Amino acid sequence: MIGPMETPKSIPFDRAAGTYDETRGFPPGVGDLVADSAATALGPGARVLDVGIGTGRIAKPLIARGLAVTGVDLSPKMMHRLLETLPPGVPRPPLVEADAAWLPLASGTFEAVLSVHVFHLIAHWQAALEEIRRALKPDGIFLTGYEWKPPDSPGTRLLDKWRNLVQARGLATHAGPGTRDFDDVKAALLAMGAVLDEWPVGEWETTRTLARHIETIEHRTWSSTWNVPDDFFPQCLAELRAWTVNEYGSLEREFTTPHKFIWQRFHWP
Repeated sequence: MIGPMETPKSIPFDRAAGTYDETRGFPPGVGDLVADSAATALGPGARVLDVGIGTGRIAKPLIARGLAVTGVDLSPKMMHRLLETLPPGVPRPPLVEADAAWLPLASGTFEAVLSVHVFHLIAHWQAALEEIRRALKPDGIFLTGYEWKPPDSPGTRLLDKWRNLVQARGLATHAGPGTRDFDDVKAALLAMGAVLDEWPVGEWETTRTLARHIETIEHRTWSSTWNVPDDFFPQCLAELRAWTVNEYGSLEREFTTPHKFIWQRFHWP
């Protein structure tokens, strides 16, 4: 629980290092489309800083395509997993253990900064944006991306309800005060004078039962479950199941959900 006088901290992913790739990976073929599109946007041979490099889900295909990637992450276990899973012949990237809000890197070093599925975990996220701008060359770009699915899809609604149940007990589901979403980051970058273009890459569908969606929460797959104490967790889960049955009927009901990956490229004219 985060009290009102406590300083929020960014969330490291040490506990997810062994399962991250299998729970957050792209379907076959989609990862290559995402990487090809990013490599084109970043430019051939670009020097890139990946903020929140993790296990290299995004970075490894870019390194294999000839980009010079440096990685920053709070989690040494995630970065160790990256090194363990580098394909043969792929160069080992320089890695730095650091918080994105305090980058121990020289100003104006990189042609591009990359960050995917990270900013909701950074406590001092506005400071991280300033640090990214500082690390970029004047004509550099910031490339960020996220997986889109309909906001009314069952999986999204279940996670939203979970967060509401947890927050109703005074518990934080992410980095505490200042929690943000993609729209907040976009608005902050535009306020910093950035210009945006964005495009979708790859489309796919998933078919899952409601019970399977709840199972990912029960197994604490998502970071929004990590701060919930064991004595609260079963009650929150029971309330989520009851809400789901009330909304949808049987937990064995299946839903097919469309997905697509969205790249957002920011630059400063």
